[in-house]
Amino acid sequence: MPPHALAHDDQGRIDLRSLDWDAFRALMVDEWGDSATRARRVFRHLWTQPFTSFEAIPNLALATRRMLEQRAYVPTLQTEQVIESEDGTTKFLWRCEDGAVIESVLIPDNDRLTLCMSSQVGCAMACTFCLTGDMGLKRQLKASEIAMQPLLVGLSLPPEKRIANLVLMGMGEPLHNLDNLVPALTLCMDDHGLNFGHRKITVSTVGLVPKMAELAAALPVNLAVSINATTEEQRRQIMPITRKHSLAELLDACRAFPLPSGKSILFEYVMLAGFNDADEDAVRLADLLEGIPSKINLIPYNENPDRDLRRPAPERVTAFQALLMQRGYFTKIRITRGIDVSAACGQLGKARQRNAAVSAPA
Repeated sequence: MPPHALAHDDQGRIDLRSLDWDAFRALMVDEWGDSATRARRVFRHLWTQPFTSFEAIPNLALATRRMLEQRAYVPTLQTEQVIESEDGTTKFLWRCEDGAVIESVLIPDNDRLTLCMSSQVGCAMACTFCLTGDMGLKRQLKASEIAMQPLLVGLSLPPEKRIANLVLMGMGEPLHNLDNLVPALTLCMDDHGLNFGHRKITVSTVGLVPKMAELAAALPVNLAVSINATTEEQRRQIMPITRKHSLAELLDACRAFPLPSGKSILFEYVMLAGFNDADEDAVRLADLLEGIPSKINLIPYNENPDRDLRRPAPERVTAFQALLMQRGYFTKIRITRGIDVSAACGQLGKARQRNAAVSAPA
C-alpha cells in the first residue's frame, strides 16, 4: 500500500476515503481478512451515498461492522457556506476536520456542470495575479479531501443533474500535491466510485516540469498549462516558478508530454492590460506553441481591490484571439463567472481572508 494512502485520525484509525480501490481491497481483504465482496460493498457505499455510520451500510456481517468501527473512520467536509452568484455559479466553502477552509466552484455551461476543485489549503506558487497565492501554502489536502469535493457537490444536486467535468484549477498547485492527487483522481475515475471518464478530468499546472511526466505516467487525464507570458523575462515577473523551471523547459516538457489520439494540451493565458496583451504577444505565443497539439484559453484578468492590474478592453481580447485563430489555434475566451461572490479565476480564498480581517477585533 503506498505511503500516501495511510492517512489516519488522532486515534490511529485509517481514513477509508483516502484509499483508492486497490489500496482499499488490500486493506480489507489482504490485511484484515474480510471478503472481496464486502470490501466492494463498503467501497461503493462510501462513494455513492451520504455516509452516516457503518451500521447504515446494508448487508454487512456484524463482525465486519465492528472491525471497521475499531480500525477505520470515514471523514467528511463540513459545509461552511454555499454562495450562489447572479450568473448561476455556486461557490462551496468546506471546513476540514482541522478547521481549514477550502473552496470549490460549480460552473454551469448550457446543460453541463463543471466543478473547479482545490488541491491545497492556500498555494506556494505566488503568481502575482492570483489572490490565492497571498495565503501561502498552509498544507496539502489529503486524497479524501480532494475526492470528497465532487462527491459532496454531486450528492447535493437534484437527481436530474450531474457534474460533467472536473477541473483541478481551484486553490493550490495540483502537481505540488501529486502524492494525494493521484489516489484522489483514481477514486474519481473508478467505476464503483465517482465514475468520471479520464477525458472529463483536467489538471492544471503553473509549470512544475518534473511532475508533469509523473502525472502522465500515473493518470491519463487532460493537462492544462498556465503559461500567461511569451518571453522568459515577462513570465518571471508574474510567475516565480519560472526562476526554477524556465519557459523553454516548460515548453520542452509539453512537447514530451504523451498525448493519446485526439487529445491536446490546454494553454491558459491570463491577459493583463498593457503587459501581455499586445499583437506581438499573440504572434510570439503562436510561435512558442508550434508543434504542440494545443488549445488556448484566454482569460481576461478579473480585477480586484488587492491588485493594481487591469483587465484588457474586450476589443483587445478579441483581436488577440483573432491572431491566434489565423495561425490555426483553437482559441476560446473564458467567460468570467462568479465574480460577484469571489469565485472567478484567481480569487479563491482571498475574499474570506479579507472578510475575516475586517471583522477581527482591533
